[in-house]
Amino acid sequence: MAFSQQTLDLASKNTRLELKPDKILCREKEYHGMRGTLYVPEDRTKPASRTIELPVVVVKSLSPDPDYPIFRFAGGPGVSNMNLGDNINESDLVNHDLVEVGYRGVDGQPKLIHPLFNEIFRTPDFLSEPGLKEIGRMFAEACKALTAAGIDVRQYNILNVVDDMEAARAALDYNKINISGGSYGGAVVMVYCLRYPQSIHRAIMVEAAFPYDIAFGKPAEFDARLNHINELWKKNVEAVKRSPDIVQTMRNVLAKLPKEYNGVPIDQSRVKLMTSFGITNQRSYANMVFDAYISAEKGDFSNIAAMCLMYEMFIGLIGYPGDLLAKTFSSVTDPDGDFVSELDDPDSIIGSPLSLLAWGCFQYSRWPVISLIKEYPQTQKSSVETLIFYGSKQTGEFFKNKYEANFIHAHWVILDDLGHTDIWTITAEGTQHLMHQFLNEGIVDTSKFESIPEWDFTPQATFQQMLQKMMQQSQRAPKE
Repeated sequence: MAFSQQTLDLASKNTRLELKPDKILCREKEYHGMRGTLYVPEDRTKPASRTIELPVVVVKSLSPDPDYPIFRFAGGPGVSNMNLGDNINESDLVNHDLVEVGYRGVDGQPKLIHPLFNEIFRTPDFLSEPGLKEIGRMFAEACKALTAAGIDVRQYNILNVVDDMEAARAALDYNKINISGGSYGGAVVMVYCLRYPQSIHRAIMVEAAFPYDIAFGKPAEFDARLNHINELWKKNVEAVKRSPDIVQTMRNVLAKLPKEYNGVPIDQSRVKLMTSFGITNQRSYANMVFDAYISAEKGDFSNIAAMCLMYEMFIGLIGYPGDLLAKTFSSVTDPDGDFVSELDDPDSIIGSPLSLLAWGCFQYSRWPVISLIKEYPQTQKSSVETLIFYGSKQTGEFFKNKYEANFIHAHWVILDDLGHTDIWTITAEGTQHLMHQFLNEGIVDTSKFESIPEWDFTPQATFQQMLQKMMQQSQRAPKE
């Protein structure tokens, strides 16, 4: 592409990209690049559709003759896709441009925001049927208000996200691209592969959600993960000294949760959601969760109370909860399903809190969706060469068994006993090596995963300590 050209007009697609040269700063180092705005229709089926604006950032390769660029898709949904200012691996730039395009509804304009969205996750006892119905009511009311303001909420879906990325690729005049996404970004990668295989050289899905019923996991699946961790726990001498059976400890505590502790309200729904997040996300956080339950079993609920207080900070990380749910709902395969009944298992250890929150909310709000499955049924196959990487054998093998037939040319790499984000910390070197070798050479090299440490269940901090640290950092932060 001739980067002196500041405006590219794709009139036939009612799409326009305006770019200008800029320095991209990351960790106090400058890189040559471009910044600009992509203008696309909100609804591509309507010639007179309103135009939405999405930011675009390109970091130029260090090579004068680079290979295919890398388009990156962040997790979420409900969070920004514009992270190059915080996360550039120079090894990626050796042979590739790096590109990020904003997610509609989050980055650029308009944003899918409404005051009620900020209250949804603060609903008391939100996993109960009355709580889910109240969330559904608020979500429906916010949807109605956004529609009245001229925003077609149905258009903020994963199909249009992919179409936005493809519009950017074409406007940047890249013949083919590499694409890489983690978590929800992995679902974006798969849809891109199904929708525009001719535009993609290679694809990477890391700890990926799949674009059908995103975040829908049954209680039995979560119980299986907990029971597996419990078996690891019982093999650890020091862990057994603290609790002979961590699952039974959790059951005992949840059966006797107080309404409050030292003046802090204890909301069972918050406890369960924070528990599920911690156990699936990373080992160090899971260790804090288990430690909180062990203390509570002995009568000290201070860390459970701190967990509830930290919930407020946790939901603050979800920048746009309306977009989070709207994009999730666009993955629905059975809009008329009784999700609440399907996810209700009174014998489960903690149930499946995230799934119940998301899909119970959908059931009681009936948010209007343009569902992916109408265009791409679950029998659809991707022809793109794809690396699919998971840190947990349970999660990875579950998805492989369910979706392996959807890929003609896929390489599955599945480790074990790592959380959702541990692959970026515990096995960071191996993860980066695996991805670089695949994109550059088409080689799947797992040699740097040979020495993954066993899970040490010793907590490095408590929820009380973490909460205190976060509050101190907040107090020291400069006031605007």
